[in-house]
Amino acid sequence: MARTAPVADTDTIAVLGGDLLREVFLHLPTPADLLRAALACKPFLHAARSARFLRRFRRRHPFACPLLLGCFVHRPSEDRCREDPSPLLLLAPLPAAARRVVEAGDFALSFLPDRGSSGPDPWRVLDSRSGRPLLWDRASAEQPVADPWKVLDCRNGRLLLRNRVSRELAVADPLTRRWASLPAPPAERPVGYGLVTDDGCSSAFQAFCLSEDGGGSPGLRALVLSSSELRWADAAVLAGQYNLEDSRVMQANGSLYWKLKGGERMVALNTETMEFSLLELPDFARQFSFDVIEKGDDDAGGLYLLTMLGCCIEVWGGWDDGSGVLTWTLVDKSVKFQRAMADMIGSPQFYRHGLVVIGVVAGVVFLRNKDRLLSIDLETMKLRMLAQKDTCPSALMYPYTMAWPPSCLNPTEEGM
Repeated sequence: MARTAPVADTDTIAVLGGDLLREVFLHLPTPADLLRAALACKPFLHAARSARFLRRFRRRHPFACPLLLGCFVHRPSEDRCREDPSPLLLLAPLPAAARRVVEAGDFALSFLPDRGSSGPDPWRVLDSRSGRPLLWDRASAEQPVADPWKVLDCRNGRLLLRNRVSRELAVADPLTRRWASLPAPPAERPVGYGLVTDDGCSSAFQAFCLSEDGGGSPGLRALVLSSSELRWADAAVLAGQYNLEDSRVMQANGSLYWKLKGGERMVALNTETMEFSLLELPDFARQFSFDVIEKGDDDAGGLYLLTMLGCCIEVWGGWDDGSGVLTWTLVDKSVKFQRAMADMIGSPQFYRHGLVVIGVVAGVVFLRNKDRLLSIDLETMKLRMLAQKDTCPSALMYPYTMAWPPSCLNPTEEGM
């Protein structure tokens, strides 16, 4: 007798209900387990697609999701007329299924328009080497541009990009080839950008722009644009003079952070209350690079910084002492990586160039050592070499993650 495949008891599943199913799914160890469960039957898929549930699942499993696919980097220019060419994706070690997802995407960003907003056709094609056009802006007669789009930030599989000529912005998803055009922010002197995305909804986001024109007086002005309205609005103003030169945006616990020049302080913008604050940083922040990280729901009250000191990963926690000043304490320290790095780099003198923390994403620390790009998995403490010498990009590097498989997302549940 031929065997028949087991059929899910839909009546029992219906009795359980979506809320109880989501509480069960919350205890699954990895996103892969959640995806397998979601694809078992339609009620399971409906329960797992809840945006609110996906946000809870991600907070509960900070090291397991999102999945790191690689790093967007800006390659060094070989031609003087080609300023900052199109970004390149350096792949992380991936299982076969994840690699197929990457191969199906468009990480060359060829789905984005190669035209500015100054007219119907403001460009003249000069060359088409490397598969991307080299363009000349007729209106401004500027130098040719190899690729008009530059990466400003990257969160949950979406890129915040700026057109080098028109100054308009765009939010793009290379996996789905979807993108949204944003108007140029009404800012005289923009000095920083940030992208905040929804963990459960694939289309909801907020774009932020920091400008030095603080409402007519010296200060920082924050502008915000929501995906639901697509127009810029004033969010907050911080009086005073602040230098954000070469400061990259950091993000944790619903706030954006920019380190001020000198390293003594950091500007924070709460994206929920739309309030600025100034934070005093520990002494090491003046000399060493760091990134802000999240430590989960249990430790939500503190601010955590991860840095590399003496070839060891250190995590420092800062708590308000009641007077508005943060008190910093060393809360975690890893083993020394000196010998492993010397063997991997091929020289015990690598420390002369320092170890620069570029960012911490999906439980992975990214480091730069002169012309080399390294990573350390915080769960396994495994050290990897991502790029070196002629393949190593400039200091602009944006880890790219896939928040959830496309089949797990439901854009109709944005309001949940």
